[in-house]
Amino acid sequence: MKKIIMIVTVLVAAGALFAQEEESAIWKKGGQGALNFSQTALSNWSGGGMNAISLNSYVSLFANYRKDAAAWENMLDLAYGIVRQGSEMQKTDDKIDLASKFTYKISQSWGFSGLLGFKTQMTPGYDADTLLISSFAAPAYLQVATGMEYKPGDDLSILIAPISGKMTFVADTSLSTKYGVDPGKTARAEFGGFVKFQYRKEIIENVVFQTKCELFSNYIENPHYIDVNWDVLLSMKINKFLAASLSLQLVYDHDYSSKVQFRETLGLGLSFSF
Repeated sequence: MKKIIMIVTVLVAAGALFAQEEESAIWKKGGQGALNFSQTALSNWSGGGMNAISLNSYVSLFANYRKDAAAWENMLDLAYGIVRQGSEMQKTDDKIDLASKFTYKISQSWGFSGLLGFKTQMTPGYDADTLLISSFAAPAYLQVATGMEYKPGDDLSILIAPISGKMTFVADTSLSTKYGVDPGKTARAEFGGFVKFQYRKEIIENVVFQTKCELFSNYIENPHYIDVNWDVLLSMKINKFLAASLSLQLVYDHDYSSKVQFRETLGLGLSFSF
């Protein structure tokens, strides 16, 4: 439990540090986050069940630079959640998602663009049989892409990158084959095409919808299997301190699973912005 408290504290502190420097004419910085908690306590309950405690947190930060035709956009999404039922504890969410994109506009809506992205998780993960299935940098994904970006306004951007590289890292070699890396190896390189779609809109007052979808096809091996990573976040601000959120994530990567992975988190709790 001490480790969980420390991780949540780090998430909140990261947002505070990120927002310390004041905005300038060419920099725009900010972010939002939430801390959601729920508890169920039972005593001699005839209907059955178990005591349960759950905690979910997320921080979404950005720092964007724009001057003349040049734009540099940076985003960091952090999330962590746990649930404890009876004496069993398991994490429900764990994400580090960092992206940095530089674009040079050549028209009102189009520009040359390059992107660097990194994804991993913070702590070990286990399956239902308590077998280790993930840990920090096992797996981790590094994406490098260059191409054209279509951005008609602040709400929508579409990056089309026919030249892209994807690196899969597995720091724990006992998990290498689970994530498509050769036995005993710690990395796998792929070359292919990449598309990233992002959209953010306040659909009604105090209700914000945002989504991002990343697609990657390996030109050299099984190009018809397209890797998909799709995130959706619907956040609803109730008042200055309270908010509700619905988070969805869909993942497909044929290199380590033929099944579509799906995660959903619904939360109500404290909110904060920077």
